[in-house]
Amino acid sequence: MLSKQYRLTKRGSFTYVYNKGLRQSRGLVALVYVPSKNLKVGFSVPNKVGKAVVRNRLKRQMRAIVRGLLPNIKTAQIVFTLRQESDKLSFRGLEQKVTELLVRAKLY
Repeated sequence: MLSKQYRLTKRGSFTYVYNKGLRQSRGLVALVYVPSKNLKVGFSVPNKVGKAVVRNRLKRQMRAIVRGLLPNIKTAQIVFTLRQESDKLSFRGLEQKVTELLVRAKLY
């Protein structure tokens, strides 16, 4: 589980990041971020990706990936969004996409 201090949970926080944020995309994974004093990370997996079991598994995998990268991520409010067909990605493939996105956004 991602520590509470690193979680982006409130709907208003997600809306703020979506409205004010900068966007990066890498195929089936996208991120929106706003530079900030603290690091906060949120995850969005739309209903089109699959049933609840699949969406929850993807969110757990994303949290595990981000938890491993936490010491090297610069402070920002970040929202990761998974797109349709992202449930076909392996854990390593998902990890590679997330790392590439963070590097492209200069957050890693």
